[in-house]
Amino acid sequence: MSTQEKLLTLLLEHPTEYLSGERLGQELGVSRTAIWKAVQALKAAGYQLETKAHQGYRYQSADILSAPVIRQDLAPKLAQIPLNIFPQLPSTNQTAKKAAADNVTTPQIFIADQQTAGYGRYGRNFVSPEQKGIYMSLLLKPAHPLTDVGLLTTAVATAVFRAIKATTGITVDIKWVNDLYYQDKKICGILSEAITDFESQQISHLVIGIGLNFATTPLIPAELQNKVGALFQGQPLITRNQLIGAIITQFFDLYQTYHDGDFLNEYRAHSLLIGRKVTLQQGQQRITGTVKTINNTGELVLTTIAGEQVFGSGEVTKVHF
Repeated sequence: MSTQEKLLTLLLEHPTEYLSGERLGQELGVSRTAIWKAVQALKAAGYQLETKAHQGYRYQSADILSAPVIRQDLAPKLAQIPLNIFPQLPSTNQTAKKAAADNVTTPQIFIADQQTAGYGRYGRNFVSPEQKGIYMSLLLKPAHPLTDVGLLTTAVATAVFRAIKATTGITVDIKWVNDLYYQDKKICGILSEAITDFESQQISHLVIGIGLNFATTPLIPAELQNKVGALFQGQPLITRNQLIGAIITQFFDLYQTYHDGDFLNEYRAHSLLIGRKVTLQQGQQRITGTVKTINNTGELVLTTIAGEQVFGSGEVTKVHF
């Protein structure tokens, strides 16, 4: 870690204390001048460091994306996972896929304050303004052949649901497969992309992208404003760092055991669709029916005029309220 990161980590370990430049220098093995320069660099980057004469420095919470701040809420094992944070990227998923091609160590996490070419399912544009959202991708290398894809996608949605609940107390709704809704508006989309090894034709890596509208923004196109919302309409109750840390924790907790499907009762309990009439788009085909349930492999079960039908893929394009 750089001197700045070490300094920030040390201040985070003593949230209520002022730490003098002399003490910080001794702890980090650098001069007081180096400490002063690191403090100025952190302030220039947007961190709020309170300075008190004859006492030293103290960290004040701010919503600047920061690996040391995120790590403070992670268990020691998870805190070792590389967090790659960027002011701006075209797309965190694309960056993660490039890293996979370069055979980087996995798992890794890629986070951007802003995306200039963010995308969702079917390549749809995902508006990703700075300081207003969480744009992150997890790069994984499955230890075993990837099976139960329906369970994995529903597990990711459940992990984000749990993270929001744990940090804010807010209960959101889940739209199959993995969109999250709050106050009848979409606030989060999840896009999983598999990378196939050319020689073996087996899945070598998995990229899971999470795009969450954290705070309201005027940049949402007018035609989407009745459909797209945000977790917070006014002043956020938490920081993005806190929610990112919770998402990481909840995801890796579920990732170990998602095959057993134990989380599905929770997923069903907060489903936006069960019991409702919907239209499902699958390729060029549209199917209308009433959602009976989400089955034990994460598939959508529809009751249609043709009888009961089960779908492992597709997109619910309309919910008939």
